[in-house]
Amino acid sequence: MIEFPRPSWKPDIVPSIAWTVGRLQKYLQNKQFTVFENGSCVVWPGSERLIEQEAVGRLNAVVTHHPDFKVRRHSDGNFLVTFRGGVGGVMSGDILRDNLSVLRKDAFGKGLLPSEIIEVDSHEKANDMDFIAGLYVRARLYIDVDSPVVVSVA
Repeated sequence: MIEFPRPSWKPDIVPSIAWTVGRLQKYLQNKQFTVFENGSCVVWPGSERLIEQEAVGRLNAVVTHHPDFKVRRHSDGNFLVTFRGGVGGVMSGDILRDNLSVLRKDAFGKGLLPSEIIEVDSHEKANDMDFIAGLYVRARLYIDVDSPVVVSVA
């Protein structure tokens, strides 16, 4: 196993894989991708199918560098979180709203990497929900890196 700093958070309030794949199909608009057991996905470049080893390599590339993320809210209330290299995941807006206090506590208490500081762009309105969604998807990504099990190829 590769050694790198990791959050201690292992979210246990999670959507089904079927829900995750369905949202990714909608948000990624006909792009093909590989989904791992904890909801992380790797988008295939162009029409080229990635073999499992390549998809796992892309997950590893995120966590062995700077695992910064970008959060996009969708009109249905869910969040698409993306990392470098075509890696990402989704956060259910319903799960976030229904469990906000617990997820906020877990995200900011266990979701940060050691000595990590979150920077907020002063030109944008910061919103805890975006940070929580990003930290949630990132925490699940780290679980997939530790145990990369492919559950869907779409």
